[in-house]
Amino acid sequence: MDKISRYLLHFIFFYTCIEGLVINIKYPALLPYVYKDIVILLVYFFVFGAKPKKLVNPSPAVNKLMFPLFFFSSIMVIYLISADFSVGLVTLKQRLFYIPMISIGYLFVRSEKDFKNFVTLLALYAIGASIFGIYLYFVGQDGLTRLGANYFIPYYTPGAAAGIEYWRVPGTFTSPGQYGVYLGFNGLIITALLMTKSISNLQKLIACLSLILIILAMFVSGSRTPFLIFSASVAVLLLCSGKLTRIIKWGLIGYAIAAFGFSLLGSAVQTRFESIASSTQVERFQTSYFGQLFLPALLENPLGSGLGTATLGARHIIGPGKEVQLMESYLGIIAVETGILGLAAFMWICCTIGRLIFRLRRFIQKSHFRIIWYALSVHVFFTILALPVYAVLDAAPGNLYFWFSVGALIKIADIERRKKAHDLGGEEKPTGIYPKAVRSLNRPNS
Repeated sequence: MDKISRYLLHFIFFYTCIEGLVINIKYPALLPYVYKDIVILLVYFFVFGAKPKKLVNPSPAVNKLMFPLFFFSSIMVIYLISADFSVGLVTLKQRLFYIPMISIGYLFVRSEKDFKNFVTLLALYAIGASIFGIYLYFVGQDGLTRLGANYFIPYYTPGAAAGIEYWRVPGTFTSPGQYGVYLGFNGLIITALLMTKSISNLQKLIACLSLILIILAMFVSGSRTPFLIFSASVAVLLLCSGKLTRIIKWGLIGYAIAAFGFSLLGSAVQTRFESIASSTQVERFQTSYFGQLFLPALLENPLGSGLGTATLGARHIIGPGKEVQLMESYLGIIAVETGILGLAAFMWICCTIGRLIFRLRRFIQKSHFRIIWYALSVHVFFTILALPVYAVLDAAPGNLYFWFSVGALIKIADIERRKKAHDLGGEEKPTGIYPKAVRSLNRPNS
């Protein structure tokens, strides 16, 4: 990847932090919705324009994903023929536009030190985005309206006492849910940075400050699903590290930050997050989430209702007299729109990604890069597991982070694979996704 493309990609990750705020301020203008997508197109042009092979053949490991991705893309294009063209294009963008980020993520990663510097920049961006969200919590909606932001929809949550409620802050995004997704991914990858070796004191300081502010910002966003996924992801990451003392230390740190946050932000925030473990949430999970899942939609219309009928982004351009069917499930959205074929194709992609990650895991066991690799893998796995009840891939920044993470974790494993092949004195002969010299490592008594 050339220098210009790398700078543009850095800008994309920076602009992702403030995209919702720009949309809020510029509303009802529609162009701000595609500013980031225009830059992504430029990256695709610079990276794949001269060498299209990089899109479909960046490495033997990525090639394993190409056939299910091509099958899924073909189904989307076929359904576009019968859809309203503009609505269909918006839907196609949400489904397919970010998938080439797999190859971009693969080509972007160059070394352990380089990627740690990238995560440090993400931590810096997150400091600003988190502080702004906490600031809004204390000043209220006036903090946004004074900036000219008029697009956001206010979400309120009941507090600990009757008649008390607090505003769920959207931060620099258009909704508290998107804000929570942003904070959850960055919190996980920054936690991984703090758990790795060979980072400078300045990087540690930036990462520590960023992580504390991210957790506080997650509290004011009131987004329970991103917070639950973040907490579970960090727990799995600590287990993968294999150090009991580290688990205890991070548990105490997390408890201290949570106690400070609840004391600073008030009882309404504490009540909101205590409700995660309540029985009412289990009932809501069963009746609301599973009740609106894809099975009823598939039984009613096995071939789907067409592109745009459930895509959230389509509501901005859908014609009069039509409504977008709201679904809290990404698999439900695909099932409603493209039926059994689309759902089966996407599940094939998910299974292929999961299988590939398990096969690559053996190459990073003794690597200094392994904690960051585990963080990216845990993010991908938890995103896939949440898709039956969560529409995280139907909007930014969830779709950007997911597909980029898939490519990045494959590249990290490939870097370690090449190191082992070099240490063994073997040449890289891409039989399957592993060179022969490295595959011998996994044989008994080798």
